[in-house]
Amino acid sequence: MGAAVQVFQLANPHALASILDASTTRRIVASRDILDDRGSRLWARDQPVSHSLHQRLQERRLRQPLETCLRAEDGVTPFVLQESLAEFLSSTHPLALALQPMAPRLAEEVEHLPLHPAVQLLLTAAHATRPAVYEHAVRGMALAGALQMQTRTERYAVRLAMLGGLLHDIGEMYVNPAYLQGRQPLDMLSYRHVVTHPRVGELLLATMTDYPSDLARAIGEHHERLDGSGYPMRRRQEQISPLGMVLSATETALGVGDADEAPLSRVSFALRMVAGEYDESCVDFFAKAAERAGEDARAAVTETQAELIVQLALMDTELSMLREEAQALVAEADSTRMVRDVAGKVAERVQRLRAGWNSMGLWCMAQPQDSPRKVFELSMARDELRYRLSTLERDCLWPHGELLETDALQLDSLWRTELA
Repeated sequence: MGAAVQVFQLANPHALASILDASTTRRIVASRDILDDRGSRLWARDQPVSHSLHQRLQERRLRQPLETCLRAEDGVTPFVLQESLAEFLSSTHPLALALQPMAPRLAEEVEHLPLHPAVQLLLTAAHATRPAVYEHAVRGMALAGALQMQTRTERYAVRLAMLGGLLHDIGEMYVNPAYLQGRQPLDMLSYRHVVTHPRVGELLLATMTDYPSDLARAIGEHHERLDGSGYPMRRRQEQISPLGMVLSATETALGVGDADEAPLSRVSFALRMVAGEYDESCVDFFAKAAERAGEDARAAVTETQAELIVQLALMDTELSMLREEAQALVAEADSTRMVRDVAGKVAERVQRLRAGWNSMGLWCMAQPQDSPRKVFELSMARDELRYRLSTLERDCLWPHGELLETDALQLDSLWRTELA
């Protein structure tokens, strides 16, 4: 409860801004008196919310979290979710097409999803003020439900997965929206704010709702990876719950699935490039979906097969040198414990990247005639490597806080790479 008190005792400015903006078009009222921690009433029960509430809440610690004191009377309901899901599943979005075999079952289960008032409030705020966030949630609901059906078909499991997909990013309502826009890698300070959102979502569900603890835990795990390369807890293998594994694959698929060219092929590739990151049943689901889609990859690639082979060979050489340099820092007697830890993570990640594309047989593709599919696989490998290397510094450093100047100088050579 201590961590939850720190997160929710003060009204979060970003969540509050969305709620107040939503109140201009939705009827949001106080479900109880809103009291500060001394018992002074800040807002009366049944009083509609307005922007003047912001002034009342500034720097005031609350007796109860704000989210438990408000209700959206005309907000998102299971019926609204049903309509949103139907709109998505009937669209031409590639992820929607991949879910067509499960569409009837998803439509049947969505109307039975329980929406706790605190969750409904935040979904309503997202629906009214952050439509892209709400759309992402609906797609996550559909995708997580479909992935769960691959291994567990009982209603409870499917509905829990659909709730998980719907709410996996609910913690982002507490993050500055400026940090969540665009595809460019964030700087370290911004990233440290973003990586808190799985934990915030987990705390919100665990402390404000009566949802099962398995759901809250999975929300906190939706950016974890089976090989320990995820965040925020860097859990591995059996440390991650089965539903957490489903949500992890869901999040990646949602991010990659908006690509302009051959999105299902890109999702399939991202999930299988490094073996051991994602649950195999989820990997298999997207491999089959991409195969059924038969996407034309020719428009997505401008290089020849030979050119891409040369690029990847150069990358492999430089990655080998990067790994050796990181291992040398680990072994160096003058390296601090922090430097050894970070350098060890770099060496491990680089090795897993190299092992990943070698295990996929990408080096066996140098036939005289270009094959559109193989050329596309090579281009995806290069693009995925570039992206992962562009985030290498951020991913390895963020848990360590501020660096000593001597440590930063020692590690600097690991980030000065031409590969990204």
